[in-house]
This record gives sequence, C-alpha cells and structure tokens, in this order.
Amino acid sequence: MATADIIQAEDLNKQSYVDGGCSSVSKIEKQKTILSSITNIPKQEFIIGKKKYSLNESETIREVRIRSLSHWPHFIPSNQSMISAGWFSCNVNDRVICIYCNTICHEWTNNDDPIEVHKRLSPKCPFVISMPLVNNSPKIINNTLEEKFEPSHPTMTEISCREQTFSNAHWTENCPSIESLVRAGFFFTGV
Repeated sequence: MATADIIQAEDLNKQSYVDGGCSSVSKIEKQKTILSSITNIPKQEFIIGKKKYSLNESETIREVRIRSLSHWPHFIPSNQSMISAGWFSCNVNDRVICIYCNTICHEWTNNDDPIEVHKRLSPKCPFVISMPLVNNSPKIINNTLEEKFEPSHPTMTEISCREQTFSNAHWTENCPSIESLVRAGFFFTGV
C-alpha cells in the first residue's frame, strides 16, 4: 500500500482567481489540515453540506503534472491514473505530491488506486472534492463468453516449451525476466 506524508497548510484562499497561469482554490472556511487530488481541467463546483467548493486548474498546471509523470516507474498504477488523481512526481523513485494539499505519497503497489488513495489520505483536499461524484468511464462487463478462444501458436501453450525458446537468447539486466515473460504467455522467436 502507498505510504503518505502529510504536510499541514494553514488555510486556503477565500476567493477564486487565476493569475499568471496558476491554479486557484476557493473555499468559504479556514482549514488547518488539507489533503487533495484533482482530475478535471474545467472549473468544477460542488456543494457539500451547504459549502460551495470550486477549483480552477490552469492548462499549464495540468501540462506540468503530465510532464512530471512522463518517467513514472510503474506500469500499475499507471501514469495516467496518477495524473487523473492529481498527483505530481517528485522525481524521487515513486514519490508523488499533491500541490493542492501538500500530501506526499510513495511506495506504490499494484493494488493501489491513486484516486482512492488520494481520497482516503485527504478527503478535504480541493482536488479530491472537485472530482466528479460519479465515475465517467463506464465499465463493460460481459459474463458470457460465446467465442471459442484458440491459441495462435498451439505448440507454445506449455510453459516449459515457451521457456526453452529463451535458452539461447542473449538477455540483458534491463529486460523483463524470462520467467515473467513466459508466465505472461510470451516466447522467443529469435527476431
């Protein structure tokens, strides 16, 4: 599970503004501890418990977040999921920070969902609060398989057969391990 460090901020601006390409947050109330995550570029407003929250994130800030995660070291969670959750890379291993709540998180695992981690660590973060309440990406689930799946290379269905194809391959340290490739269904053709 991801590890978090929380930095406290004294309060947020009381009025919204965008100045010189910077993002702004408005909130009608002082906060001592803030935690955050942002996903959408356009201004979003939500009314939670009679309090109105809005976040204006400039395109420049979003582009910086995307660039900061361009060398993200993990396949899962992906850099796209980190971007959607509002995290910026600190360029130290897998350490990330939310600039809206100053929450720092690192040691990500395959089971971590960046949005859920951000929501759990900083539920009052302006970015987290301004996330859409409903997930916009529909999940398509098909419980019935009507197609019959046949392997493209029936001779390579056995793990031992796939593993033998790597016996004469010149493999470097920077490549994935032969075992992980074989378990994923790959075999070496020599090309």
